[in-house]
Amino acid sequence: MITKEEVLKLANLARLDFSDAELDKIIGDMDEIIAFADTINNSVEGDAEKIRNVSASATPAEDFREDVVKESLPNEKILSNVNASKGMFCVKGGI
Repeated sequence: MITKEEVLKLANLARLDFSDAELDKIIGDMDEIIAFADTINNSVEGDAEKIRNVSASATPAEDFREDVVKESLPNEKILSNVNASKGMFCVKGGI
């Protein structure tokens, strides 16, 4: 469990100021975050094979499609359905 002193130290480092009610809520929230992180750590602790399996299922960079530059639509075509435009920009509420 995280202590009030630890939260106050972190708040001071971040230059934050909290009321007592806010501190109580933050302590509870941080306890939940730490418990969740512990759950994740415990699920893979001692079994590096689980981590390797996740990275093995990722798509290798060589399998990504080639980046091909294509010509875009002309501004006039893009803005053809806009009520009001000025140059290559849409104008909110008309000109």
